[in-house]
Amino acid sequence: MRRAPIVVTAATAALLALTACSVGEPTEAETDGATDPEASASSDPVDPTDPGCLVGDWRIAQDQMQVFYDAVSAASEGLALTIVGDTGLSFTDTEYLYTPGFTLQLEVAGLVGEGVTTGSIGGTWTADAGVITTAVGDNSLSTIVTINGVTQDASDLLGGIIASDPINEAPFDCSDPTAPVLQFDTGSGRVPVALTPAG
Repeated sequence: MRRAPIVVTAATAALLALTACSVGEPTEAETDGATDPEASASSDPVDPTDPGCLVGDWRIAQDQMQVFYDAVSAASEGLALTIVGDTGLSFTDTEYLYTPGFTLQLEVAGLVGEGVTTGSIGGTWTADAGVITTAVGDNSLSTIVTINGVTQDASDLLGGIIASDPINEAPFDCSDPTAPVLQFDTGSGRVPVALTPAG
């Protein structure tokens, strides 16, 4: 019966020793996980003229397209355009594809109608000093409109407006790589259009 205190004392000492080991020196994982203030403070600055940020699949939201077509129609007397839907724009390292597949509500010389744009325009592209240069390889864009109950192919009528390549010679800004801005050509100037990641 006298040996029991010795056993308890020895067990207690062992537990204390284990506890001391567990809370003593920091483990390797804890040391490795320590934050280096200098490393956290230093980060590579974003180059707004780096075309690499454009590579990928993008969506041009309806409100951004409306800004563009408002500027386009302002330069054409008697024409008003309202866009319903988004537009796609994709870049690989060397090629691009612009797909303005939207519904178009239009007013031409007092006549009201609706059109549907399908197809795409694409080709190759390069960039230098924050400006895109494109070379069209394929243009299959078409616009079918219905005005006063009459449906017709308005691709020729609106071709210079819809079936155009607004990103040619376009300055771009990649200050925010998740939302690059392209200066779309309206025919009489340029307007900034922001891109949104597709999907």
